[in-house]
Order: sequence, then C-alpha cells, then structure tokens
Amino acid sequence: MSIDIVDTAVSRVLRSKFAAGIFENPYAAAPADKTDSLIHTKETVALARQIDTESIVLLENHNNVLPIKKSANVAVIGPMADFMNYGDYVLNGSYLHGVTPLDGIKSLSTGTVTFAQGCERWSNDQSGFSEAIAIASAADVAIVVVGTWSRDQNQLWQGLNATTGEHVDVSSLNLVGAMPHLVSAIINTGKPTIVVFSSGKPITEPWISRNASALVQQFYPSEEGGNALADILYGEVNPSGKLSVGFPYDIGTTPIYYDYLNSGRYVDPGREYDNGTLSFGHQYVLNSPLPLYEFGYGKSYSTFSYSALTLSKTNVSATDTITASVDVTNNSTRDGAEVVQLYVKDLISSVVVPNIELKGFSKVNIAAGETKTVQIPLSIDKLGLWDIRMQYVVEPGDFLIFAGSSSADLRSNATLTVG
Repeated sequence: MSIDIVDTAVSRVLRSKFAAGIFENPYAAAPADKTDSLIHTKETVALARQIDTESIVLLENHNNVLPIKKSANVAVIGPMADFMNYGDYVLNGSYLHGVTPLDGIKSLSTGTVTFAQGCERWSNDQSGFSEAIAIASAADVAIVVVGTWSRDQNQLWQGLNATTGEHVDVSSLNLVGAMPHLVSAIINTGKPTIVVFSSGKPITEPWISRNASALVQQFYPSEEGGNALADILYGEVNPSGKLSVGFPYDIGTTPIYYDYLNSGRYVDPGREYDNGTLSFGHQYVLNSPLPLYEFGYGKSYSTFSYSALTLSKTNVSATDTITASVDVTNNSTRDGAEVVQLYVKDLISSVVVPNIELKGFSKVNIAAGETKTVQIPLSIDKLGLWDIRMQYVVEPGDFLIFAGSSSADLRSNATLTVG
C-alpha cells in the first residue's frame, strides 16, 4: 500500500477530530443542546430503516408465498420474534429499545396478529410448542423467527450464553436447542410457514430451505430491524440484498468461499450432486461440494434477464480502464432493484489464481418491463497477480469477463485480451 493512501486516511481522521474539538477538550461529551439534532433524528432513523431493508436477503420463496397480504391473519412465533437481536458490542440495556419483528409486523398488518414464543433461545424445553402450534393452525400464515444471538461483553463475563460474538465459538452452524424442532412443528401444521433467520452468520439447515414456504435472512439489524423485516414480508419494499458470504450445506463442507483456487478438482456448477459425486470420481458421499447459497446470491419479487455483455475495448494494455456494459430487463410486473455483478476469470496464469473474482458491481433500480443498460468500469490493473517473484504484475493473455446475478449465476460473458 502506498504511504500516500495512509496519509490520506490519517488526515481525514485528524480533520474530523479537530472539527469535533476533541484536541481542545478530549473528554467532553456531545453538548446537550445538540443531542436532539445529531442523534436519533428523523433522517437517521429513516436511513437506518433503509439500510436494514436493503441488507435483508430473500433466500427462498416457494410458490411466491411472499409478499403476504396485509389482511392475512398472521401467527408470529419464535424466540427471536419479540427480541432485539442486535449483535456484539451493544451497550447493556439497549435490548430494551428498538422495533422487534413482532412490532414491525403489527405496525403493517390489518389482520389479526397472534404471538407465541414457542421456546427459549438456549433451551431444549418444548413445553411452549403446543401454544405455538395452536396459533399457527388458526392463522392464514405463520412467521417463525429463529437464529443466533450475541451478548453485551458484561453479560458474557457474567456467564450468560451466546452463539456469536467475541470469544464465542461454536462447533456447529445449526440452530441450537429446541429451535429447529419448533420450526419443524410449525411447518407440519400445513400452514404456509415463512422462516426468518435472524443471525450474524450462516445457518446450516437445508431441510428448512426445502420445506418452509419461504426463507428470509436478516443479519443483525439496527433498532429499525423489525420495521425493515415487515417492509419486506408485506411487500412494501422489494428485496434486493445479496449474500456477502456463502452458506454451506453443513459445517463439514466448509470452507465454502466462491473464489477458490484453480486446481485439478473440477466441480461442475451446473450439475446436480444428489449423491455428492465429483466429476473425476472422488466423493462427498453424504453431501454436496457446492454451497447451499453462494456468494452474491439473493432473490427478488421481480425477475431479471441479461443480454449479451459488451466491452468498450477487447484488446487492452495493463494501464487501461474499460467499461463493461450489459442490458438488464425487469420481466415482472413489479419494480425492483438488481445487483449486477462483474466477475473475471484468468484463463492462463503463471501461478495458481482464484477460479473467478468479483471485480465490480452496480445496484440498479429497474421499473417493471423496463430495460436498463448497466455500465461497470474495470481497471485492467485489477487483473494482476503476485507472481513467483512476489511482484504484482498484469500478465498478458486472455480473460473471461462475466456479468451475472451471483457468483454461480453468470448470465453472459465476453473475452478480453491483455497485450
């Protein structure tokens, strides 16, 4: 890294500290008369809700059960449903504030909303299942909120448990305690069941992906998390979040990162691995070598198609910057946003490199039936590698440039030659 970059970063921090008066009065709190104008303003709350909403990822939506009608009678179930699931490093007592999933659902629903916790986060006790099953059976749709949780550091030192956070390790990525059994019990009622993973990490329960009517991933949100979740569930906002990490089928199939190094172990991403067999004969006997949900994955209430990818130049030098262009069409009757992702594959290199690498992306709002030309810049120096002499070089040769909706859903490609 250039020292100029470090200097720029440091100067920005120092400038902010000078502007805040920290050097003159380093231990002063924010002036009381300015608190209301700086903290929890209408604008910052709205921004928090937008960030929370755009970070929610729709993983499954069988038979388009989502979005649900506001008039539907809803059973809200689960130990995370009436709980502020913030994550690590939250001040003690903050869990008392904010909008829970139950609060958010109640605020948008015009039907009847009933609630049953069903079980505790950390317990195997199933004595609350009967109440949860009863309200699900009486409702039009059930929403079950389960997942992982963290603790304030003081709470951890007091011995309270958690499944994510600093110095908190687990040996499994499954739901803990009675939670998976609660989900199964509600699915077995036969009512449409929407499962929400409220978590700070992937959860490996592929049977939920198969059997739940819909599956939504909400990573630890702000205090507006409940409103954001309700916005997605009721269709006030069309989901557009994409996964920044792959979800494995099981902890035994990790690591599951998308940019694994090229090797002789070829995996065909277009092939079904029902018995786990790889192309050249070795086996994942009980599972698949592919991720359950790959990096960059995320569904929408809209459907998008891609045209052929074009490059502003196809023969370039190492100092060039080009533009990759692709037409994206919203084929649905609903406005939506698509995160168009640009990946690169180095076809021949002097050292082993990742099979593909994300080199750019653009989030684009596209009206129903509309086509937009999405342009993503690509600096050719980003195609470099650290060679055997540990020098960063852009090697001459051919590269494949892909545009797609995820790392495993590459819709079109073009060839680029570096001279």
